[in-house]
Amino acid sequence: MKKLLFSFLALVLTWAWAQENPSKGVFYEIFVRSFQDSDGDGIGDFNGITERLDYLQDLGITGIWLMPVNPSPSYHGYDVTDYYAVNADYGSLDDFKTLLESAHERGIQVIIDLVVNHTSDQHPWFLKAKLGQEPYRDYYLWQTEDPGWRGVSGSPAWHKTETGYYLGLFWSGMPDLNYRNPAIVQEMKNVAQFWLELGVDGFRIDAIQHVLESESGNIRNVPETFAWLEDFESFIKTINPEAFLVGETWTDTETIAKYHSQSHLDMSFNYPLYTAVLAGIQKRSATDLKFALDQDNRLYPENSQKAIFISNHDQVRPATSLSPLRRDVERLKLAAGLLLSLPGTPFIYYGEEIGMPNGKEDKDEAKRTPMRWDENTNAGFSEHNPWYAFSTEDAAISVSAESKNANSLLNHYKKLIELRTQNPALTKGSLELIDLSDSSVLAFRRSSGFQDLVIVANFSNQEKEISLLELGLSGNLDLISETHFTDTLVLPKLGLVVLEPLRD
Repeated sequence: MKKLLFSFLALVLTWAWAQENPSKGVFYEIFVRSFQDSDGDGIGDFNGITERLDYLQDLGITGIWLMPVNPSPSYHGYDVTDYYAVNADYGSLDDFKTLLESAHERGIQVIIDLVVNHTSDQHPWFLKAKLGQEPYRDYYLWQTEDPGWRGVSGSPAWHKTETGYYLGLFWSGMPDLNYRNPAIVQEMKNVAQFWLELGVDGFRIDAIQHVLESESGNIRNVPETFAWLEDFESFIKTINPEAFLVGETWTDTETIAKYHSQSHLDMSFNYPLYTAVLAGIQKRSATDLKFALDQDNRLYPENSQKAIFISNHDQVRPATSLSPLRRDVERLKLAAGLLLSLPGTPFIYYGEEIGMPNGKEDKDEAKRTPMRWDENTNAGFSEHNPWYAFSTEDAAISVSAESKNANSLLNHYKKLIELRTQNPALTKGSLELIDLSDSSVLAFRRSSGFQDLVIVANFSNQEKEISLLELGLSGNLDLISETHFTDTLVLPKLGLVVLEPLRD
């Protein structure tokens, strides 16, 4: 009876906390072009996402991150030509509003990519700037001679035109905006206000570490970027105090922590943790992940919120890097177990939950292929040939097939998300590493004040037996398998358990 009462109270308190802190639920990253086509042109769209919201709700998703929705000459959208419009391939602004309303009706937040660092070289601002027209010339950065800087990939950062050299850190088609110009600072505030008043719940800030640069050519994480972000964040809160920003902080832990301590960023993507999780599974060792978690505990300011992930649109999918041809789904389940038991807000990349692999080509498009819904022609994505061709080798992978298998990766994700939602120690608890002699086993305690859980993960390909006393435990129940352990924990290869103390 006491155990039932405790579980009920934990569920109620976790639900209430999640309603007050919606940015700390479980998010789902969507590439609109690849999720669901509703009008038969082979390209995903807003109405297609709206049609699939019930799937996301059933999965347990509480937030959606949409990759760029603005007009762009590129398929990916990270070079914007109009910040106040939507890509016509994806539908109309009214379609977007319908998506927002439908998501909100289901308790699902929607954040969108905000590409602040640069525009397209086809943006009207830049076309006028190239001609020397004011005030647009100073919207970008110009020099009469090439300063010789190197960009993000190591290629030349300054690009020649008839009227001078302009800065484009990513490539010539993405000219950098000049945030030392107050007009640009205000322009981006106006853009943010437009979308917030339309109903979006926040933004993922693309390329955040490159927003400003030093005169000497330092293009990453300069003090002026932290100052700009603090001001921008403060402005966002004046429009909607509940809106939040998550930064693409693709850098080391010490630098990411500064975005919280100096800029008060709401949430940052934890790239070092992503690297440590996948490297640990590949190397069959928990050492890298222990180090990353210890760094998080030491360096992040108290109450910092991390966005945690095991895949996104820039990375090779785990089904390709960890389990080629799906020979080792246990690896994917272990990665999912870590994602959904560690501190932070989990972000799931569309298709990750069914083990979708990369496409066969070695290019970015292969990381962003259309979603596989069923085994029919074009995988239920479209009635037309999709914008990117499916691989026939992956035909067996789909939401439909995974749904029919009780032990599938998809159902594993559902179970883990449900556990996370029901247990406050997993959603908001602190993390304490438990020291074990075996480097292939990771153990940590999540504590929320009135609930303690112990998570143990086996990175090796061998079964492990661990004394509960070594974990500081006695009798426990694994919340995933609902198995009771008394003296010894038997952990299968690549297994993960979430242990809760047994109560009378």
